Amino acid sequence: MGISKGDKENYLNLFITLLNKEAIEDIISERVVDLKWEYYFSAKMIDVYGRSETGKFLFVENQLSCADDRHLKSIGEIIEKAPNNSAIIWGATGFSSEILNKASKMILDVMDKRIEFYAVEINATVLPLLGKLDNTHILKVLDHLKVLNTVDTYNDIFDKYVSLYEDDIYIDRYKYEKRTERERTNAYIINELRNSVKYPNIFREKRTIDVNKIRYGFGRAGIDIEVIYSNNNGESYVSCVFTDQTEDIFKELVKHKDNLTQKINHEVIFDMDRLRIITFVKQYQHKFEKIDKLVELFDDYLFYLSNYTFYFGKSIQDEMWEQHKEGYLD
Repeated sequence: MGISKGDKENYLNLFITLLNKEAIEDIISERVVDLKWEYYFSAKMIDVYGRSETGKFLFVENQLSCADDRHLKSIGEIIEKAPNNSAIIWGATGFSSEILNKASKMILDVMDKRIEFYAVEINATVLPLLGKLDNTHILKVLDHLKVLNTVDTYNDIFDKYVSLYEDDIYIDRYKYEKRTERERTNAYIINELRNSVKYPNIFREKRTIDVNKIRYGFGRAGIDIEVIYSNNNGESYVSCVFTDQTEDIFKELVKHKDNLTQKINHEVIFDMDRLRIITFVKQYQHKFEKIDKLVELFDDYLFYLSNYTFYFGKSIQDEMWEQHKEGYLD
């Protein structure tokens, strides 16, 4: 599902991942090597996941409200799945004594691994800035994400707990798995998308990239945007896929087929039976030329379809379309 209005926590987590690893470094007092947004660890989706310079595993869970039992349950799942030598950071606008006592007990009950737990207060001045981002056209968000740099993300550490595990000898073990050609190709495409396209969703981590389709939510349930390097028939294309519940948006875009074709300067096919918009890419002599063209088309689809997939028929349609006039298809 795509980022939509009301997803302020997503913007905060994306900001920390891309632009503010220092906020995490200040908490754990270590340099952070890498952060990933919405990373799946042992089948559990983590808001922000990473590693420190010393090899510590980092798990960040943020909520833009006072800490509650629902998020405490999620923290409990992270504690259970986190390996030895991990730091878990729970950010919230406030913590009750009852919640902190429950979290403390969870950590102190851990005897077989070292877990550091931090309860940190999210700076209230971040909230109105996130509100502004929430009222920004989806394709403008990355350009404005740096506004969050004007204030500290976190105020202070409410509390810190460390499990009772005493064995400080820890060997980091990785299972080496050779990537398939498809995984290597998809990893390259995702990296190129992240370098070239201003769309927040592409920074979400995938459960697996050993798939034919690289798919992202595109504004609301029932709409996805896909890039396919090579399907079972050897075809390469970018497509926007709809369902019965979003057929009205698809039909609205059908009216603009000629304009869309003209704007992206490629043939655009409207598949009326499968409710999808698709543009095929010819076969190039060199692999990376084809990938460049797929990334270019993906960007074009975002640019000209996002006004419709995100905002068509909503109360904020006029406001959002005004912010992205270049995406008009009329």
